[in-house]
Amino acid sequence: MPPDNNTAAEVAQADEPNNVRSSEPARSSARRGGMKTFTSLQNNLNYRYLFTGNLFANAAQWLQFISIGWLALDISGSAFHSIMAVAVRAVPTLVLGPWGGVLADRIDRRKLAMATQVGLSGAAVTFAFLILQEQVTSVWYVYAYTLVTGVGFSIIQPVRQSLIANTVRKPDMANALALNALAVTSMRLVGAALGGILIETLGFQWNFFVEGGLYIGMMALLIPMRTPYTEASTARRSSPLSNLKEGLSYIVKSRVMLRLMTLNFVRTGVFAPLLLLLPAYTSEALGAGPGIGTAMLVSMGIGGVTATFIMSSWGFLTKKGLVSLITLVIGSAVITSLGLSHWIWYSVPIMVVMGISQSNFIVANQTLVQNIVPDTLRGRVSSVWHYEQGLIPLFSGMIGLLATQVGISWAILGFGAAALALSVFFLIRFGDIRSLD
Repeated sequence: MPPDNNTAAEVAQADEPNNVRSSEPARSSARRGGMKTFTSLQNNLNYRYLFTGNLFANAAQWLQFISIGWLALDISGSAFHSIMAVAVRAVPTLVLGPWGGVLADRIDRRKLAMATQVGLSGAAVTFAFLILQEQVTSVWYVYAYTLVTGVGFSIIQPVRQSLIANTVRKPDMANALALNALAVTSMRLVGAALGGILIETLGFQWNFFVEGGLYIGMMALLIPMRTPYTEASTARRSSPLSNLKEGLSYIVKSRVMLRLMTLNFVRTGVFAPLLLLLPAYTSEALGAGPGIGTAMLVSMGIGGVTATFIMSSWGFLTKKGLVSLITLVIGSAVITSLGLSHWIWYSVPIMVVMGISQSNFIVANQTLVQNIVPDTLRGRVSSVWHYEQGLIPLFSGMIGLLATQVGISWAILGFGAAALALSVFFLIRFGDIRSLD
């Protein structure tokens, strides 16, 4: 069992670079000045394979999001099914997410990622043929496909996160994670645009044929990739259940890790549901239509892309722990202000700040987690970090239920104010996180 690491200094001391990392020259780009946007790609050949593959995988993911929602609406004519067909993808994460982390620590991560991509591709192509043959006549086919792919995503998420640390030198970790976040935000736009074009021109089936092809593209890129910064697995010495308990015990006993996880769960509980609540907020609070809701999403996307580009180019202005705390406060303040706003001229541009805050938080928090956790536990810890995605529908439902009683503005204001109070408390109380870099 890993030791109980109760201070940032102890965590840092316990996480000295392994022999492979420490034997390399310390060419940290931060010391040389100037723009270092693609440092992790330049210094790490294997990460170039992984990053390009992640571009394909993220494009496939966002292509599925846009396609599933519209397909469910086309079949059922129900906006409810359009939303829920996407939301149920989180259910497998709630059930299987931690076990995906166990697999990531027991099995060769590269091979596991390749097998999962092949499985996702097979599901997408099969579904495409069913649509082509006009067999998808009920919305329940859509739910079934979303649940099947949700199983694949619950496995691949901790694996892909772990592979970043296994393919880059430690000085390049923050840059690699920033570029990974940039891939997510940029492919969100590409996947949505590609999905819309294919639906309008060729029909739904081609969305899923292309999705399957993108998964195969990532799998092919993983073939030549190697993982030089992987430590020998110790998980196979005990049972999967013992592995799961060991991973959870490590998080609970390490005060710093537990606090980093807590910050991420608070961020998820308030920041993430906003995207699902935008239609109701735009209509009820702003008295506007889908165009304004789209403008808010675009503004948030602009903020996210800008933030990730700055982080990958110049790094962080201060310690990553302090960045996590400050951006959590700022993001919570933005949510609170949206609950008070009835003005389009305010709500649309403030989403840029929201995007900047969320992207900074995610990259800073992930970098700290990945630099602290031992590689033998990396998959299990990463799966807990990503477990928050499975809770997004739950948090959204709680806010939505409150909104039916008091209105969307008051619901957003209440959750935002609660998050703001917690964030300020964390900023004052978590001195070990403030000093963590």
